[in-house]
Amino acid sequence: MGVVGKTLRFTIGLTLGAAIGTVAAMLLAPQSGKITREQIQQRLDEIKEAGRQAQREREKELQKYWEQEVNVKYEDKDKDKDKDKDKK
Repeated sequence: MGVVGKTLRFTIGLTLGAAIGTVAAMLLAPQSGKITREQIQQRLDEIKEAGRQAQREREKELQKYWEQEVNVKYEDKDKDKDKDKDKK
């Protein structure tokens, strides 16, 4: 069996194990299902918001980088135009 097959089997086993563990934890939890669902939903909302915040920050970083690159290219073109004018 190749590396891909082993990796696939490992990934499937890991996913199955995580799913079974999650179900077992929910069934054996010392609190009611309603409270557990609320806690899970709250945690998922926090994770989503953290992801959105990270996305916004990364978009700002990329926008700033893009603007710097565009400015550098325009400055280079302006310098080339100035050089061409000086040669004439």
